[in-house]
Amino acid sequence: MLEMRDNSCFHCVIKGLSTFRFLCYNTRIMKTPVQLLIVSSLLCVTCAAAVRPDVLCIYYPEWHVYPKGEEIFGKGRTEWDFVKTAPVRFPGHQQPIVPRDGYLDDAQPADVAKEIDYAADAGIDVFVYDWYWADGQPIQHEALEQGFLKAPNAKRMKFALMWAYHDRTDAFRAPIGGTADERNPIDGKKYYWRLSHTPEEWRAAMAYCIKTYFGNPLYYLKDGKIFFSIYNANWFVRKHGGPAAAKRYLDEAQEWVKRAGLPPIHFSGMVRNADDLPEVVAAGFDSTSTYCLTPYNLKDGHARMKRGELVFPYAEFVAAHEPLNRSIAAASSIPHIPVAVRGWDVTPRCRVEEKFPWRTLDEYPYIGLMHGATPELFKATLEGVKRQALDDPKRPGAILINAWNEYTEGSYLLPDTRDGDAYLRAVREVFGTKPQHNKQ
Repeated sequence: MLEMRDNSCFHCVIKGLSTFRFLCYNTRIMKTPVQLLIVSSLLCVTCAAAVRPDVLCIYYPEWHVYPKGEEIFGKGRTEWDFVKTAPVRFPGHQQPIVPRDGYLDDAQPADVAKEIDYAADAGIDVFVYDWYWADGQPIQHEALEQGFLKAPNAKRMKFALMWAYHDRTDAFRAPIGGTADERNPIDGKKYYWRLSHTPEEWRAAMAYCIKTYFGNPLYYLKDGKIFFSIYNANWFVRKHGGPAAAKRYLDEAQEWVKRAGLPPIHFSGMVRNADDLPEVVAAGFDSTSTYCLTPYNLKDGHARMKRGELVFPYAEFVAAHEPLNRSIAAASSIPHIPVAVRGWDVTPRCRVEEKFPWRTLDEYPYIGLMHGATPELFKATLEGVKRQALDDPKRPGAILINAWNEYTEGSYLLPDTRDGDAYLRAVREVFGTKPQHNKQ
C-alpha cells in the first residue's frame, strides 16, 4: 500500500565487499559474485536490527461511536465531525485535514487492516493505544478489542497500552471560560469522567489488562517484559500517596502477572520534563518518555504566547526535540524513550465562532500551534530521535512517534489529500522495516 521510493542498502553492499575480501584472504572461500550477494543481502536484513530502535507510535482510539463519546459529541457522532468542520484560522493554515482513505472507523477490522498495512509497510512496530478507564470499566476500548485485534493482518504489528491517566474534561469545542456546574478547578471545564485514584481502581484496571491484553501474543514485550505506559506518571505517583506508596502499587501488579504465568511488567512513565523525574524514578518505573511537544517547550514559548504569538514554525520544533529529550535522559537513572512529534494544532477542538487569535490563553485548546510541517522536516526530527536513542548509554531501545491518528491535535501519519503518504515514507527511510512487518 505504501509507495516506496527508497534505494538499496548501499552501505550493506560495502560491508559485503569488505566481508568478501576478508573471507577470500583468510578462509579461501566465498569467492564468487553470487556468494558475495548472499553475504551482502544477509547483512542488509540484519544491519537494521543492529542499529534500529523499536518504533512505537501513539494511537488515539477516538474514531468510532461509543457510549461516552455519544454523551460528549451527540448520538452517532465522533470527533470526525470536528475534523470535517475545522475552519481555516489564518492564511496558509492547513485545515481542514482530509484523510486520503476517508474517515476510517477504528473499531472496524477492515478499516484497521488498512492502517496496519500502512504502518507495517512504513516500519512502525507498535501501536501504543491511549487507554482510558473510569467508573470500573474501560472506555474507547472498542478500537483495540474490536478493530485491531480482529483485523485479519494484525500479526504484522504489536500493540501496547498507555493508560491515559487524566480526568476527561470538556475540551471539545467548549466555549472559553468553562461550561458546567461541576468544573475542573484548573481550567473551569466540565468533567466527563474522573479517576478515583483508589486501590480498587488500580486492581480492577490491572485485572482487566491481565485478563484481556497482557497474555495476547501480539502484546509488545520490551526486553522480555510487558510494556505498559502511564501518562501523567508524576500525577499518578502523587495521587497514590507518593513514590513509596506508588511503588507498592507497581510491585503489587508484578505479583499479579507472576501468578497469571505472565512476564514481568515494564512500567514506562510519561513525563513532561526533567522536573518530573525524581518521583517517577523513586516509584520504580523502568523507563520514561514524553507524550508530545507544544509551544510551551520552545524557548520563551509561554512568554511569546502571552505577547500574542500563537503560530510557531515547525522548523523551530525540530530543533526543540533534542534539548528536551536529552535533558530528560541526562538527568535520569533509567532509560528515556525519545519522542518525535509530527505536529501540534488543536484548533479543530476550538469553537468555530471563537475568533483567532484567541481572546485568552493557557486554556486548552485555546493555545498556540505548530505550522509549516513538511515530510522533510519531520524526517529530520526522526533522524534526531533515532540518533539520541542509539547514542544514549542507557540504551532505551525504542523511540516514540506522536501520533498515528490524533487529527484533532494536528499529529497524524496516515495519508491525506495534501501530502499523500510522504510522512510514512519518511519513517521508512529513517528506520527501515523488520521481518515481522512482512505480509502474512
